[in-house]
Amino acid sequence: MKEEKNSQVEFIPGHHECEICPGGEADLHQHCVDCKKNPGHVNFIPVSDFNLDHLPSRYRDVTMLTAIKALSALTVLIKVKYTSLERPESGGCFGGQYPCYCTRGSDVLRTGTGRVWSVVKYTESDNKGTCPCGKCQHSDTPSKVWGEFRVLTAIHVVFDDSEARQTKCVVGYDDNKSPGVSLDGWRVEWTDIEGDRCVITCASCDLKLVDELDKMCLHFHNLCGKVSDKYWRFVYVDKLTVIVSHPHGCSKQVSVGKWTDKKQKKGWYKYTYTYTTCTCRGSSGAYVYIPGYVRQSSHPHSGTNSKGNYSGQGGLVV
Repeated sequence: MKEEKNSQVEFIPGHHECEICPGGEADLHQHCVDCKKNPGHVNFIPVSDFNLDHLPSRYRDVTMLTAIKALSALTVLIKVKYTSLERPESGGCFGGQYPCYCTRGSDVLRTGTGRVWSVVKYTESDNKGTCPCGKCQHSDTPSKVWGEFRVLTAIHVVFDDSEARQTKCVVGYDDNKSPGVSLDGWRVEWTDIEGDRCVITCASCDLKLVDELDKMCLHFHNLCGKVSDKYWRFVYVDKLTVIVSHPHGCSKQVSVGKWTDKKQKKGWYKYTYTYTTCTCRGSSGAYVYIPGYVRQSSHPHSGTNSKGNYSGQGGLVV
């Protein structure tokens, strides 16, 4: 593999891609209809329709398709109904005012996207107390067996604990007939403001869902390894970049494109990508999948600028 040199040009700040809905969820459909960035959304493919023909010829492989389907199963719609007073006025990878600074302290709805990164199941013997999900918090008999879901997204989507407690992560919203299951946000476990990344922890006592997503995380990890082994030679040739997101807070969509630039940051895997892969408002925080480069990177979608769409910094998630 002949690796290209990382760009030394200074990164161009851009604009976030959360969907902001002052009128609540009723606004989402109209935002989709009125979209000026991708009118008609012709380059977004509903996950149920996505097949091998949507991939470049070299990647028309069952393992590749299965990996994207697994990523889709781990992709969540994030709905946040509060904006923290602690949001900074400026910073991160954005030009001008930091995202949602002007709505601090309000309950204006915004939507983004995330990816279930890992799942932990707790039993009574783990001494973790009872399930902190909304259902259990209002129950006289809260579950002593429950699951913790760690969801990777952009920090400008969910900034801190006060926002996490007003957040729902919706799993399985694949189409209008499959509204999905909501996971209750609990806290922000890990943050990287410079890299525009965070991990929000959600909780649920739906043990069937806990087991399913735990298995799917392992399945995707294994598939990433197989894809990497097969396609690492072509990362700098084809530059394939795949994103599964919830544009405009609507049902899950797959978009396929290429990365066009890579900017190195300090430390291992501290870099950002710019790409042609379609995104819209509501795509902020979506997992940016570059098959073959690493077995699992952690680049969330951050925003858009004059050069294209761009990611947050990749790297280890702790």
